[in-house]
Amino acid sequence: MKEFFHKLKIMPVLGYILFIGTGLAVFFISAFLVVLMRTKSNSNITMPNIMGQQYVDVHNELMRLRLKVRIDSKRYTEKNDGEIISQSIPAGKAIEAGSKLYITVNTGVDRLAMPDLKGQTLNTAKANLEKVLSGETYVNLEIASITYTAATEGQNPETVISQIPEAGKNITTREKVYLLVVESSSTDKSSKVENFKGQSFPHVAEFFRLKKIQYTVEEILISKEKKLNGIIESDSLQADGSHTLKVFYFPKEHSLQSGYEKISYKIDTNSQYKLLQESIDNKSEYKTLFENINLKQNSLFNFVFYRVGNSKLTLYDMNGKREKTFTFKSEL
Repeated sequence: MKEFFHKLKIMPVLGYILFIGTGLAVFFISAFLVVLMRTKSNSNITMPNIMGQQYVDVHNELMRLRLKVRIDSKRYTEKNDGEIISQSIPAGKAIEAGSKLYITVNTGVDRLAMPDLKGQTLNTAKANLEKVLSGETYVNLEIASITYTAATEGQNPETVISQIPEAGKNITTREKVYLLVVESSSTDKSSKVENFKGQSFPHVAEFFRLKKIQYTVEEILISKEKKLNGIIESDSLQADGSHTLKVFYFPKEHSLQSGYEKISYKIDTNSQYKLLQESIDNKSEYKTLFENINLKQNSLFNFVFYRVGNSKLTLYDMNGKREKTFTFKSEL
């Protein structure tokens, strides 16, 4: 009899346990089914149409869809460089994430090594740029602008003394060439008031340095177009003869062996300043980027320059005291 009553006391407890256990089991099974259905749903995707688009524009989307992309390159001169010209999976087809996608990307522009133009006459440089060897064919490189500057000792008129891109750099025919040329006395460019909009800022800065012209880079404008990198967006001539400039800058993902760099720095004291560029790789190589430029305390000093190799720039005041050093290195 005692055992009977003891069992009656235990049965409600077992019932509660059974009820809770059944509830938990149902919950976990339901959750598993939901996750399974969502996973299954997520694994089924519709292949987008990427034909005619730039691969750089669709790369992230293809990664998000978890597709295993395999790229083949072909050259079609009538197509744009980087354009997708075929895809192995037709647009609109239902596929699973992780599927292999084979695409063909066009390399529609010629690649070549930038020729060395320094020391050549302007006419010779122009002729050489009209016929540059790329592989087995000759192509043309376009001159974007020519900046004339004063002659220094030993320099001949109408001679190229600087170029962007630098000699030997691997480029495409889409890149434009900027030249710094010694002015000719016959043209008397020194007496002209010039507007430097659209010209290469590093070359214009050298022109200003040799002519002892004061200038200020009022603003560095971030550009989404690589072709505008280092180009002067506007040039305002002030009453005192100085120039106020705005310069484009294209932010880069990685610092390559060469390219444009920018500086934005708040000045500590009122003074005249000079900026020296020194090669980290070869310490005997250095150049003056500007000198005797008036900068005010707490003003923002902006500057854009073209770097080749690893460089450091040092800003000095009129007493030769170092104000600030900036270091720029290639990541590759």
